[in-house]
Amino acid sequence: MVVKKKREGFGLEMKTFEGGDGNAYLVFRTGTGSFHVFMEVEAKEAAHQCGATTGKNTRGMWADVWRSDKV
Repeated sequence: MVVKKKREGFGLEMKTFEGGDGNAYLVFRTGTGSFHVFMEVEAKEAAHQCGATTGKNTRGMWADVWRSDKV
């Protein structure tokens, strides 16, 4: 298990966990005790699913998505 603390002042703590299903989970805990969980996915496939065009590297795909008006 890898433990990384978020910068102080933002009220967020972050840890990563490997689930029994083999997936990686990123968990944030807020200063008020709420938990928010994200599952790791392959970045290039996620960019494609969010509307990026193919044929670019992952960074270029995400840059296109970021600049687009698709939200």
